[in-house]
Amino acid sequence: MAILHPLSFARGLCRLPRLVLNASILLLASLAAQAASAADAFPNRSIRMIVPFSAGGPADIVGRLYAQHLSDLMGQPVVVLNRDGAGGIIGTNEAARAAADGYTIVFGTTSTMVINQIISKKLPYDFFRDFSLVGLIANAPHVLAVRADFPARTVPELIALAKQHPGKYTFATSGIGTIVQMGGELLKYTADINLMHVPYKGGGPATLAMLGGEVDMTVNDLTTIKNHIASGKLRALAVADKNRLALLPDVATFTELGLPRMVSSTWWGIALPQATPADIQARFQAANSKIVANPDYAARLAELAVQPLVLTDQESRDFIAAETQKWQTIANVADISVD
Repeated sequence: MAILHPLSFARGLCRLPRLVLNASILLLASLAAQAASAADAFPNRSIRMIVPFSAGGPADIVGRLYAQHLSDLMGQPVVVLNRDGAGGIIGTNEAARAAADGYTIVFGTTSTMVINQIISKKLPYDFFRDFSLVGLIANAPHVLAVRADFPARTVPELIALAKQHPGKYTFATSGIGTIVQMGGELLKYTADINLMHVPYKGGGPATLAMLGGEVDMTVNDLTTIKNHIASGKLRALAVADKNRLALLPDVATFTELGLPRMVSSTWWGIALPQATPADIQARFQAANSKIVANPDYAARLAELAVQPLVLTDQESRDFIAAETQKWQTIANVADISVD
């Protein structure tokens, strides 16, 4: 049996750290390559999109349309999960607690992104702390509609009646603290009139109450009431936007009627958990830019009296800041709180 010379054995021991170091470097390089490959492969399975409202409502309809386009661009199914309850808080909070791996996105709304932040002191999430905004995607201007037999046929006539009989006339909403209530409160504030708020458990019951003559008016988007306006069961008096709506070309805007601050809408956006890797966020942002600029997407939204929101990152931040300031003022004036 050959005997290893002591000097050769010592040299072998000296080479061991170098061999271990080289092996470690190769291992790290392999892991880095695997991570890069995984990032390049994103997404390699279906993506969940949490819509924090019930199926069949405006948010769900717009959300599912967006999901179809996002699925086409990502090459994977985008599965819509309705997690309704507590004005959108339950579903949004679920998304805030999800893994920040890009496989869970949340469909945000005016309520979940701005209004809930204002009116709830016990909100379990902070939207702009816990989420990263991908982009705003659509906007639905509100319309002031009255029941068919309401005595006022114009906004000036409605204001005159309300001033003659403070608190007599009512407006229906889908609940306390909803964007529909905010729209009605904004009308009261800008027109300096006193209307009685009648909250219902959802937009459907509120609309049925108007059709049944229980309440006088509502300020809501057309996705909820357009069929009843078309049938003549409700009458549209004004559009709460800077421009007239293509589906209501003969209905003036509040701006035309001398109330330029009466601008109210339901708008929607997409967000990811805040810690989602930057490269994955960038992929969603690139996809979003393509979707909101897609003529087919815009055409489908137009059927609902909804418009795509094509905004830069800075324009989106400015838009949200302006909305926050406006609805904060209204919440203070109307003393709206859900806690």
